[in-house]
Parts: sequence; structure tokens; C-alpha cells
Amino acid sequence: MTDIEKYLFDLQGFLVVEDVLSEADCDLAIDKIKSRMKPMEKTPNGYDSNGTWHSAANLWEAGDPFLKLIDHPKVLDVLSEIIAPQLRCESSYSFVRYKDCPVFEMHGGNRGGRVNFRYDARNGQIFTGLTVISYNLQDVGPADGGFSCIPGSHKADFQLTPEERQDLFAFNGPLVQTIAAPRGAAVIFTETLAHGAGSWQREDQPRYGLFYKYNDRAAIYHEQGSRRPSDAALAMMTDAQKCYFNTAWQAFGPDGRNRNDVPEFGRDPSAS
Repeated sequence: MTDIEKYLFDLQGFLVVEDVLSEADCDLAIDKIKSRMKPMEKTPNGYDSNGTWHSAANLWEAGDPFLKLIDHPKVLDVLSEIIAPQLRCESSYSFVRYKDCPVFEMHGGNRGGRVNFRYDARNGQIFTGLTVISYNLQDVGPADGGFSCIPGSHKADFQLTPEERQDLFAFNGPLVQTIAAPRGAAVIFTETLAHGAGSWQREDQPRYGLFYKYNDRAAIYHEQGSRRPSDAALAMMTDAQKCYFNTAWQAFGPDGRNRNDVPEFGRDPSAS
């Protein structure tokens, strides 16, 4: 990361990295999401979807461009700096949202001290936990209803009650901003940041959201059994990519497993 990137991430809680995906990558990703997406009865907040929210899981089974995003150099340059050099990929999925869909309410916004929701910066080093990559498969403008957040909220030491948050964290309130970013960009943000998504407003196409979540190798937030790639997906990965799905161990863990450079899953036994 450059000094400017570190400054912006520390200031805002997010960073926009452009030109991660090519035009062809974006087209291919959208086509594959379309073929795998299924309607959601309820949104993540429990609202009736009414056909405006769809989801697609197990995207690694669809091959590229989803596989190459596991360890894309432009993204790893940031993640290895703000989390740790040894990383785990906790999950990947897509939400497809249509015009006037219910919002994804703002959540997060307090660093809290827990390992997954921590944020600190000292002596020129950023320390954070669970971190999300939101890939823009299409251009997203400030009024479209894409990724939204409260910049700087990842540093908040004070909790608000639900009643206090209701006005401050509202999408038409004083703090929430929608982050515009071009097609092919990655918006990298700490889960500690207050974030969500407004109601999608474009008539011409739905919002094809693509999300990857990373953590320190020693930490877990999401249940891993159902989120780990299938055998079919693992068979398409390089050994280096498979290591992003290894079980969590401390850096001082079992001999031979503390470097996270040997895959535990999807490895050919005959290669031992």
C-alpha cells in the first residue's frame, strides 16, 4: 500500500482500488451469477423481498473470474497490510438487487474490541479484523443505491442505542454516504465500519453485488463448514488458493502448519 492508500483507509475505513477486474471479467461474472442466482423470500434484515433480492452462492464452482479473485495481487497488497500476511477467505457470495428493493440497513460502526471487529492504527501500522471486498461489476453512481457507509465510523468508541441510530444511520440522514466507484473496482472496507446498501434505483439493470470476506488466519467469524469450497471447486484451485480455506491456527500452531503454505483441503493424497 502507498502512504496515500494507508491514509485514506485509516481516515475513511474503506479504500477504492480501480481496475481489478477487466470488462470481460465483469461480463463473465454477471453471466455466471445470472445462471446461479435464486430468489430470496426475505432480505438480510428480514424484510419481504417481493422478488427484488436474489442471491448466488458457491461461486467458486463456476471457475474464473471468481477463482482468480481469491488471491488477486491488487487486493492482497491491501489485505496483507491491514489484516496480516497470512489470510483466510471466509466466504464469497453475490446479492442481486432490483429497482426499489428494500435497503440493507446500516450495521457496524463501533470498533468494540473483539478480534473480528477491531480497528487501530499506531506506529504506521493498521490493525483490523474481518474485512470485505465489494467488487463493482458495473459502474455505480452516488444516487444508484450501491455500497453505503458512514466514513470514519470504524474508529467510534461509543455505542448508540437502536433509537439513537435510527435517525443518524438512516439513508437520508446526515451521516450516510453512497460510495461511487467504476466498473471493475474493488471497494475494500473493514467490517467495523458502519455500512449497508440503499435501495437500488436504476431501471436499466439490477445491481450485481459480489462480495469476498477475509480474516486473519487465526480468527473465525462465519461458520466454516457450509462456506468452505466444494471438492469440485477446490480441484480447480492452485495449492496457494486452497490455503485461503485452511482451518484457523495461531501462527505458533502445530509444526508444519503454522506457515499456511500447504492446503488442508482438496489436496491430492498421492502428492504427499
